[in-house]
Amino acid sequence: MEKKIRPIIFFGYILIALSIIGVIFFYGVSMQVPLLPSEFYFITTIALWYFLTGLGVVGLKKWGYYLFKFFLYILFVSFPIGTVISYKTLKYMKKNNIKDYFIRN
Repeated sequence: MEKKIRPIIFFGYILIALSIIGVIFFYGVSMQVPLLPSEFYFITTIALWYFLTGLGVVGLKKWGYYLFKFFLYILFVSFPIGTVISYKTLKYMKKNNIKDYFIRN
C-alpha cells in the first residue's frame, strides 16, 4: 500500500470504530433513559452511515470514495474543528489524486 492512501484508510478505520462506539454508548445510555423511536432511528442511521463509509474507504470502493467526500462536506458545518479536518483532508485528497486509488478497484 502506498504512503499517500494510508491516512485516508486510517480515517476509514476511525469511522468504523466511531460507529461501533457510538452504538454501544447510545444503547448503553438507553438502558438508563429509554430512547424515543425517532432517536433510535436517527442513531441507527448515523451509525450505519459511518460504518458503511468507513468500510467503503478501507475497501477502496468507488462508492466509499463518494460517501467519504459527502461526509467531509457535511463535516464542514461543524465549526471550527470539523471545518479544519474537512478542509485539510479534502485538500490532501485533491493534491495527491486519491480518487485514482478508488477508481482502480
